[in-house]
Amino acid sequence: MTVIDLIASANHNLLRNKTRTILTILAIFIGSFSIITTTAIQNGVNDFIDSQVGAFGGEGFIQMYGKADEDDSLTIANPMTGGPQKYKEADSNELGLVAITREQFEKVKTVEGIKADTVLDGKFGTVTYVESTKNSERYTATLNLMTKGSIHFDLVAGQMVDNDSAEYQVLLPTDEWTTSLGYKDNDEAIGKILKFVVLDPITKQPKAFEAKIVGVQAPSVISGGAMIVNSTLNSALYDENTKYLPEVEKEKVYTIAAEFDYEHYKAEDIKKALDEIGLTAMTVEDIVGQIKSFFDVIITTFTVFGYVALLAASIGIINTLFMAVQERTREIGLMKSFGMGGNQIFFSFALEAVMLGFWGSVLGTIASMAALGGIDAQAHMNDGFLQMFPTFHLGVYTIESILPVILTVMIIAFVAGVVPARRASRKNPIDALRYE
Repeated sequence: MTVIDLIASANHNLLRNKTRTILTILAIFIGSFSIITTTAIQNGVNDFIDSQVGAFGGEGFIQMYGKADEDDSLTIANPMTGGPQKYKEADSNELGLVAITREQFEKVKTVEGIKADTVLDGKFGTVTYVESTKNSERYTATLNLMTKGSIHFDLVAGQMVDNDSAEYQVLLPTDEWTTSLGYKDNDEAIGKILKFVVLDPITKQPKAFEAKIVGVQAPSVISGGAMIVNSTLNSALYDENTKYLPEVEKEKVYTIAAEFDYEHYKAEDIKKALDEIGLTAMTVEDIVGQIKSFFDVIITTFTVFGYVALLAASIGIINTLFMAVQERTREIGLMKSFGMGGNQIFFSFALEAVMLGFWGSVLGTIASMAALGGIDAQAHMNDGFLQMFPTFHLGVYTIESILPVILTVMIIAFVAGVVPARRASRKNPIDALRYE
């Protein structure tokens, strides 16, 4: 018999007892469905994060901070995630950072691998609140700058801020901001004015800086909900924030952003060099790595449960084949009497086990695709939990991720079928023919 004939015969034999076969396949289906689904979700998360990093252009982005054991610190706006938060006078929106000396700042430019012309000092301006000129609503806001290298953001409208422009410019974090500020859509917001208000720490009088909205960012896991302002606006805000401080305090830096040559230098080596001058550093990969690690822990847990289900299913395979051997004892004796060898009989029953694994895993894959496809479609509709992230697909299926799972399930099924298949191959043909 050819391999095709044996496969056809194995499938035919499985149908002799449909109920038992279906129940066994169902057990394999549950384990396979769980593993395939969690793998697809993991692929979806990783692909989305990787695309965000690629769009950000931040493979070589690095942010540096003073070590926490320094005495000096400055209070700046606390990074926010999610949509705009309304400003309340009692709100505290602050985060302490450690001062970086001018000597440390200059040493950063000499670190091998750091692109000196992209080094940006952290004299970041802060704002008490931003106020819409459309509906007069006030919101807290986190501000950020772009480095001078290849960093960029995906936009849904407008353009990036121009650090060389003399006018004040701002890039809104997401389209949630456009509606909160009173505009019907992103296009209407472009070119409009947004007030950046700083309260005088002594007189408590507000001072407003009017900035033009030049663009709106696409939703991102990297930007953290920060408004991107150009250097001109940032400098004006910083001068206002520090106007009562002595000159020595005004010159202090609290964070440094730069780019490094990631194609020729490892981030870890650069971090070690920065550590020697008293700075800690974080790359975009570090930021997204935390997100990936969170999902990986959850997904790994569900994957383990999937393999536990497969182990339980393997007991069902053993039982199914033992019953099949018992029921087909005379048939085995007849096959041996016609010259079929023990190895062929072993292979025939082992192939039945493999086919159980194959059909269970294939059906599990199809069901997983259907289930995640439906959930993904609903999640991207209005008010869906993925509406904000149109490029994030809940499940990503590839041959590279599906095929190993199917093969693994088939191997587990084969191992489970070895003992029953060996018993069938070792039966004495005379005793088998006498079996009632």
